[in-house]
Amino acid sequence: MSSAAPHLLKGKVALVTGSSRGMGRQNAIALAQHGASVVVNYVKGAAPAEEVVKEIESHGSKAIAIQADISKPEQVEKLFTEAVKHFGQLNIVMSNSGLEHFGAIDEVTPADFDRIFNVNTRGQFFVAQQAYKHLSNPGRLILISSISAQATGVHNHAVYSGSKAAVEAFARCFACDFGSKQITVNAIAPGGVKTDMYVEAARKYIPGGDTWTDDQLDKAVNAFSPLGRMGYPEDIAKVVVWLASDYAGWVNGQTIRISGGAAV
Repeated sequence: MSSAAPHLLKGKVALVTGSSRGMGRQNAIALAQHGASVVVNYVKGAAPAEEVVKEIESHGSKAIAIQADISKPEQVEKLFTEAVKHFGQLNIVMSNSGLEHFGAIDEVTPADFDRIFNVNTRGQFFVAQQAYKHLSNPGRLILISSISAQATGVHNHAVYSGSKAAVEAFARCFACDFGSKQITVNAIAPGGVKTDMYVEAARKYIPGGDTWTDDQLDKAVNAFSPLGRMGYPEDIAKVVVWLASDYAGWVNGQTIRISGGAAV
């Protein structure tokens, strides 16, 4: 990191949903490394979220952990109210929360469908609604999709892929809705990122992958990208920081695919 990096988001306050682990954790830390104060959101288990807070504070930024279940609109409202009450303002919202899902078409239940859409789609809508009410002018809203939303079809992945495709439509429409407030709205669509959920999820994308060793799995995922490697949370966080910064002030209504060229 350059010596100028901590000043990129200086004076800004960012809220990152689902930021106690995985990509959300790294997004929160990266925003803090570039000067933002951060609201770390978690659903359950305060300890990992508090560890993220300590990591952020070690970089000289301020942070607070707030519990809220994004699938419940009343808790989303409470999350934003507490965030603004604590920091006095809100400049950046990174809607990171999401659930993975695979299920055969003849086995998916209404409960399965609702569980995924309540977080991935409905949850992000109501996060955006609160962002509209609370973000300062100018502001940034970043939603999370997946390359699954537009990639070649994957067996048993319709519910998840559909839940993410809707988010890309949200980004386009919200860009119009938020424009008068000088708030940009964009989505990111990661692909092939090695997080704590990677091993289980990646195997399901590859026919027969459930019998592979970890090394075989890594080799296959690396081959998806023309660059010959999988992604890491840091790769995603760099784009999030850029979208949150003044450098991306003219980027609006877009979905940015962060996949190393996989599924091009």
